[in-house]
Amino acid sequence: MTLNTIAQIEALIGRVPEILKEIPAEDMIPPRSAGKWSNLQILGHLCDSAINNVTRFIQAQYVGGTFAVTPYDQEQWVAKQNYQQASIDEVITLWVSLNRSIVRVIASLPRETASSQAVELPNGEIKTLEWLIEDYLEHMKHHLTQILPSLLEKD
Repeated sequence: MTLNTIAQIEALIGRVPEILKEIPAEDMIPPRSAGKWSNLQILGHLCDSAINNVTRFIQAQYVGGTFAVTPYDQEQWVAKQNYQQASIDEVITLWVSLNRSIVRVIASLPRETASSQAVELPNGEIKTLEWLIEDYLEHMKHHLTQILPSLLEKD
């Protein structure tokens, strides 16, 4: 993966927590609309994504052959983690910690491994570990802009 991917994750770790801490609870806790997650649950979903993806990024490095990406039930994870009842600061801290772990893992990942290790997506497509890492970043940016629409305007 590129150093740019690592730099982008690090930049988000540096910027997002302070911005999120400025958002009033009344804007973080209520669902965005009927049947949708709240902003706090979206942030929790990003924690769940980080948990699942850091595991994938580690396992893909030592598995023999193609690494099969196993999906997870995002709705169940958000519900069972009970983010809606967690403190906003706790979820922010968890998001930061998990993404610092991801940066550590991918920063030490040999470029050759990232670009050559095959991963099989649940739909059967074959990609590289590098693609999976970059997809993780794009997924994170997508959801962060749901909470903070102007976040990426400076990028």
